[in-house]
Amino acid sequence: MRNKKYFLVYEVCFLSLMAALVYVFKAFFKTPIQLPGHTAIVWVVPFIIGIGVTRKFGAGTYIGIISGLLLGAIGMADKGFFEVFEYVAMGFTMDVLGLFFKGHLGNVLVGFIMGAFGSFDKMLVNYSLTAALNLNANILFAGIGIAGAVHLVFGGAGGIISSIVVGRVQHLHFPNHDTQKSGTNGKS
Repeated sequence: MRNKKYFLVYEVCFLSLMAALVYVFKAFFKTPIQLPGHTAIVWVVPFIIGIGVTRKFGAGTYIGIISGLLLGAIGMADKGFFEVFEYVAMGFTMDVLGLFFKGHLGNVLVGFIMGAFGSFDKMLVNYSLTAALNLNANILFAGIGIAGAVHLVFGGAGGIISSIVVGRVQHLHFPNHDTQKSGTNGKS
């Protein structure tokens, strides 16, 4: 009986690189727009590309765990390690939507929906954590309408970008090291 692993080593490496890319985008790509959530246009992209290329449920959640831990551990997060919950929620939302739209992640409308709702879910968890930790909750809740709209628009725009990329590379598959296809059945 073979031991089947869900994520293979090269998939874990690829998803970890996508998580590191989320950290790089969040840490080093600063824009002068003073709207909450406007950077979703860049850090939504690695999530959807990771889900689209691996085609496995849990890829977005894995990217969320690793990127949230990176942001929390290195100090880029204002909530410390609680930042991981935002990114896990975003990745899980995109995983569920990826199941619903299975095989159509190269579609621009699907990319917009995944990016918009993933970013919006991250914002909802952000506000929930802020309210639970009492970090200026009154100030943050005053602008939730504008922030929600910005998260939907910029997250959707990032989803459109990533769906174009996934559409171009969707035909590529990870290499398969299955011995059944080589005809040897693992025996020499």
